[in-house]
Amino acid sequence: MNKQICVLEDTIEILEIITIILEEEQYQVFGFGTVSEFNANVDLISPDLCLLDVMLPDGSGLDVCRDLKLDEKTKHIPILMMTANLKIANMKEGCAAEEFIAKPFDIDQLAAIVNRLISDSQLQTSL
Repeated sequence: MNKQICVLEDTIEILEIITIILEEEQYQVFGFGTVSEFNANVDLISPDLCLLDVMLPDGSGLDVCRDLKLDEKTKHIPILMMTANLKIANMKEGCAAEEFIAKPFDIDQLAAIVNRLISDSQLQTSL
């Protein structure tokens, strides 16, 4: 079964590009445009990775990250944060994500980070 990734991104064009990139890497992608949509579905999907934008119409990806890392059911899920509006150093203070990427991002770099995070997560699970 393909690994599952939840993407929280409110810009449709960026969400579509990320979906194409990750599907080419053989991941099953679930895209959400709002925090409320994401929160309503993340437990049902039980993703292998979450890719979160920071600035969203109904909240902050930093808050979503913090909530996921505080919840026993989801704290093990690797998180990749992305933003065009904040410095990455500021984001690192705001949540305990495993990785951070700035927009615009390089397609190959995004795929490499996702593959590494999922691979690292699988290693941790098998230990």
